[in-house]
Amino acid sequence: MALQFIGLFANDPIFQAAQAELALCDRPAAAADAVWGLWPAPAILGATMLGKLANIPGANVVVRGAQGRMPVGETELIGVPAGGQQQDLTAETAGSLRVWLAAHPGAALTVVVKLTTSASTRFAGTIVEILNHELAAHAEPYADFLIAEAAAPGTGVLGTAAQQHLALAAGNPRYRLIGAEYVTTHLGADQAPRYRARMAQDTVANATLPPGV
Repeated sequence: MALQFIGLFANDPIFQAAQAELALCDRPAAAADAVWGLWPAPAILGATMLGKLANIPGANVVVRGAQGRMPVGETELIGVPAGGQQQDLTAETAGSLRVWLAAHPGAALTVVVKLTTSASTRFAGTIVEILNHELAAHAEPYADFLIAEAAAPGTGVLGTAAQQHLALAAGNPRYRLIGAEYVTTHLGADQAPRYRARMAQDTVANATLPPGV
């Protein structure tokens, strides 16, 4: 339905630069990506990630930037039944989420991505890495699930956050494509080096770029 960047993305030059840089690197896979082991491309890479997130049937995506104590990201799925109260659906499995959706037709859904950096980690590369992690590993799987369910109920697949982190470590194709594009084309001191530094700090996900990048 819609994709919004709010909070510091609306008025902070560094956050705005990071958003623009991510958008520049968000493209479908091409034959030249064979050098990165990403061709023939998985079906997930046939369209841009941001374009997909902006057109999820029945769901909006809101990305909020803020300053906090450390660089960190979080993604949640929030549902609001018609005339009801907000419910956190983040921990639902594919099966239980499917049951919830069937029980609440017309419910409003929002994928909420929260991103913070500290004053000492407020760099474009840091922000892009957190964005890539949260959107590729967590928001896009919600999009894929909801798109599949809208097309054919019962066909959506959704892993847990832990499984999504394992996929990052094993080589999430979207993360690898955007990350490889970023670190090879945005070479400023606050870009590629900061992106790699943030990757190294994230020992929960242990995300990987293609070999040799």
